[in-house]
Amino acid sequence: MLKAETLNFASGKSLVAEKSDLRAEEVLARLEVDLERLKEAFGLLGVSACSWCKKFFRRSDPGALFDAGELICYGCIREWWPQRCTQLSTKERENLEGKLVFWLRDHHGAELFKDPAKLPETSLQELHIVANCLECHGTGKSLGQEHCRYCEDRGTVWVIVSRKPG
Repeated sequence: MLKAETLNFASGKSLVAEKSDLRAEEVLARLEVDLERLKEAFGLLGVSACSWCKKFFRRSDPGALFDAGELICYGCIREWWPQRCTQLSTKERENLEGKLVFWLRDHHGAELFKDPAKLPETSLQELHIVANCLECHGTGKSLGQEHCRYCEDRGTVWVIVSRKPG
């Protein structure tokens, strides 16, 4: 049993138990309800949480959260992607990987490299992902030809977001 003097929550109501005992489960249930209400309120204000780190971001910033069926902030992509891609079928991975590559290019200035020898130094890379070539779908052959000029027949490209100076 938990003895509660005063517990104030964002709902404006207090859980005050003057000389009465509250069970921990009751307090926890109330906290969960209040937390869900806060999340709903944030949603109405155009704010969503990253499902990985749980930090909140404005949805009006298209580069803040990547929609992978779950919202992932840019800062979590490096850790999230290697784990997530192992959970996907080949087709699901190919689709989501393509979507991720386009999102990184559009919102974070990612560059695609077809030759690993031409990658910038690691210290200059903020994010580094190896992805299937979007043109040949990882086959190394484009449009029925024996050669894919987008990946130099490797079937993969290197997606690099460079560190910002300063």
